[in-house]
Amino acid sequence: MKVFLSGIAGTGMSALAGLFKEKGDEVWGSDAAFYPPVDGILKDMKVKLFSPYKAENIPPDVDVCVIGNVIGRGNPEAEHILDNGLEYYSLAEALYRFFIKGKKSIVVAGTHGKTTITSFVAHLLAVAGQSPGFFIGGKPNNFAANYGLGSGPYFVSEGDEYETAFFDRSSKFLKYHPFYLIISALEYDHLDFFPDEKLYLKSFTNLVNQVPAGGLIIVNNDFEMNRQVIKKAFTPLVTYGCGDGAAVLIRDIRRSDGCTHFTLRWNDRDMHFKTPLPGRYNLWNLAAGIILGLHLDFPPETIARAVESFAGVERRFSIIHQKGNTVFIEDFAHHPTAIKGVINGVKELYPGKKIIVLFEPRSWSLRRNFFQKTLAGSFFDSDEVVIKEVFEKEKIPETERLDLPKIKAELEGAGKRVLLVPDGAAIREYILGLDWRQPQAVLLISNGSFDNLPAFIKNLS
Repeated sequence: MKVFLSGIAGTGMSALAGLFKEKGDEVWGSDAAFYPPVDGILKDMKVKLFSPYKAENIPPDVDVCVIGNVIGRGNPEAEHILDNGLEYYSLAEALYRFFIKGKKSIVVAGTHGKTTITSFVAHLLAVAGQSPGFFIGGKPNNFAANYGLGSGPYFVSEGDEYETAFFDRSSKFLKYHPFYLIISALEYDHLDFFPDEKLYLKSFTNLVNQVPAGGLIIVNNDFEMNRQVIKKAFTPLVTYGCGDGAAVLIRDIRRSDGCTHFTLRWNDRDMHFKTPLPGRYNLWNLAAGIILGLHLDFPPETIARAVESFAGVERRFSIIHQKGNTVFIEDFAHHPTAIKGVINGVKELYPGKKIIVLFEPRSWSLRRNFFQKTLAGSFFDSDEVVIKEVFEKEKIPETERLDLPKIKAELEGAGKRVLLVPDGAAIREYILGLDWRQPQAVLLISNGSFDNLPAFIKNLS
């Protein structure tokens, strides 16, 4: 089969290209531009690439076209596909039609933690000998890529609630038809797509209503929105969490010997695990996968081995460099709760170290003042915060833009040292001025490239 992917350079579309290539299909693709590392990944796959977008890029004998959600009406390739009646799908539709259909679909959805949970579930299935198919929005450290065709009965997908395509404004995850559904921590997000909280909630409620009565829903009970979403669920439920009311309780958390030790209590049975990953939020993530493994009757020792050997996800609490007594960590967090969680994880892993946060407000929500009242509080467990100017601030009306001087004033009122800097060059200068002999943990937080600061730090001699 000959497949053409319009808008191929995104994380999801390039992974879909990889699945088609693994299946043995011929893949062509286009985008406005190609940048590392995706350009190299696609070339290694031997995908035929085109730029810029042109109708002529599409081969005349193409069998299937996939239109990415970066493509809108007026794009010459989209218009050619529509005008000529070519068979086309969104990314989500293609993923289901060609890779998920016919397998037991495991979908992981939620505001926080879904990339890590999906990665752990795929790893657990692999350790259990199930050869899973998987499609993940980040790169799992236990796999060579963020996708895999798999030969086993399960396909696990990271369920993105964002819109599908210009011709389908519903959430992507509604295309994956879960038999097993995991719902991680839910909080209102993606304000550009969901103008109010009720619409955000409704999308997840619709997903819950897709799960058959013979399936299973595993849900974090520590978040109020989660409890609302499952109120009318027709499917068996297992709740997990640290607070009262959860069917599976996370207890006895302690850090020793470079690992986090914890206990899960379920039906008066205590199960003990250890993981190299720090932070309570990672215990939530692991608990969800453990419950699924127990439901699938995997031996407890197999599950414990998977927990202990799970290495996490790139750009999720990744230690990228160490120099003297200074350690550098990178994380993708782009919501106040996630930011607070990762800082707490650093504090837990490096007690006694000064915590310095380098922060870039880059996501659609963080660049705006929606989180104005709650964002400063996310940094209270740090000692010093360096905040880069809002990403592409000129594209946001001043009345809607995050007010950084207000954030600075609030943090300084809480006794923190705060620097507002204009660009990545100023942060590089700040990093070079640090005293490496001091015990300190430097945490980079951005859901973008952050002016290539991670690469700069990795190359510090």
